[in-house]
Amino acid sequence: MKKIITMMLLAVSLIFIGSQDNQAEAAHVFVGYYQDNGDAAYLITESLAGGKSRFSCDVVTNRGDYVHYNFFIRGGDPYYTTSWYTEGYVYTNASPVAVGIWEYVQRH
Repeated sequence: MKKIITMMLLAVSLIFIGSQDNQAEAAHVFVGYYQDNGDAAYLITESLAGGKSRFSCDVVTNRGDYVHYNFFIRGGDPYYTTSWYTEGYVYTNASPVAVGIWEYVQRH
């Protein structure tokens, strides 16, 4: 009798767990600080679209500002543009955030 009750409780538990709505939360990955104002930048991983050499994504700052990035290869080197009208070669000293995003995508 105890085995039957135990099995029934196990079955009900599995049904309950299986029916849970398993939604993924947006992951924010720290990718650096903006040099002009010191804001922390977090890549919204769910916004990544494209491949390793040409992709777009969104970043949110610790103040809640959003920036859209586009990355691409030009002349064999990685470049980017943003919705804040900045652009350039990824590996300049001007944008540690762009470096952080590029390197995150290359690793994942």
